[in-house]
Amino acid sequence: MTYRITFAVRDRARFLSHLETVDTLLSALRRAGYQVALSRAMRPRPVIALALPRAVGVQSEAELADVELTSDPATAELSQRLSEQLPAGFELIAAEPAVGKPAASRVRGVSYLIEVADDLDWDQAVERYLAADAAVVTRTAPKKADKRIDVRAFCTRISHGPDGLVADIDLTEAGTARPEEVATAVAATIGATPTIIRLVRTEIVLREAPVGAPT
Repeated sequence: MTYRITFAVRDRARFLSHLETVDTLLSALRRAGYQVALSRAMRPRPVIALALPRAVGVQSEAELADVELTSDPATAELSQRLSEQLPAGFELIAAEPAVGKPAASRVRGVSYLIEVADDLDWDQAVERYLAADAAVVTRTAPKKADKRIDVRAFCTRISHGPDGLVADIDLTEAGTARPEEVATAVAATIGATPTIIRLVRTEIVLREAPVGAPT
């Protein structure tokens, strides 16, 4: 049976890579006494998938993982036993049967808390950002050509509060924007550069599963 596990990644655990996060979950499940199903490929692999890779260093309060077990434990039992085996920095939020297609194929958006230094007029910057037709930043990566990203095309919902910027970012066929790019684009509207203290993923938004979809 396939279960959807919602969990948080905090403190030093946020520096684990995507693959290390997967391995941590698999190890915790095995210690809890559960056997993860294997794929039917020539080289069988555990059937587990995180909905959206988390960048190293980003804290998350809403990671999603779909994992297929060879048994059908009650959700209360799975939650308790898995919680007991997760290492420091991981916290189980929920474990329930997965409905519909895998979460990784249904992600339509993600929300972040972008903690920033209070060293510029963020309220004015957000107001100008929301009034702009475009907000272009340059994305750089080693051994790749620079790419211009119109952040405004992917992030139309953003606000500033005591804890920092709260941003909803869409994932589309045309791509997406990164939370640090959002902060950069907002600050640029008043000619400033942001000081980012911490990035926290607060929600992964899925497209609705069709009624009657198989698990």
